[in-house]
Amino acid sequence: MTQFSLGKPSRMRSVYGHNEGTTAEDVYTCPPNCVSELTFIHVVNGGNSTRTVVLGWYVAADDYTSLFLSDKSLASNEHITFSGIDLILQAGDKIKVTPSGTGHIDTILTITETFIPVG
Repeated sequence: MTQFSLGKPSRMRSVYGHNEGTTAEDVYTCPPNCVSELTFIHVVNGGNSTRTVVLGWYVAADDYTSLFLSDKSLASNEHITFSGIDLILQAGDKIKVTPSGTGHIDTILTITETFIPVG
């Protein structure tokens, strides 16, 4: 089944990230020839101790990361959810998560990708 957004082919999907280290993880990258609408983010600390989390939007056109969650402390099994957002990503833009310590940080995103014809 093909969906359409503004008359163009699109698909809605959810993706997840699973970070057990302390390096930035690219949870999602907007594909080429696409614009993505991000409407849901859920971050959970599944580890046994408190960690801080940084959540950023990498804007490829500017080579810049905008932080919309900076050093948020999450206790074991605690989560934070952004369900009322509407963020538009361009091709190459990324959603990144970086935990402060090793453990188990999971991230879930819901996105609608709209394909832009080339030419």
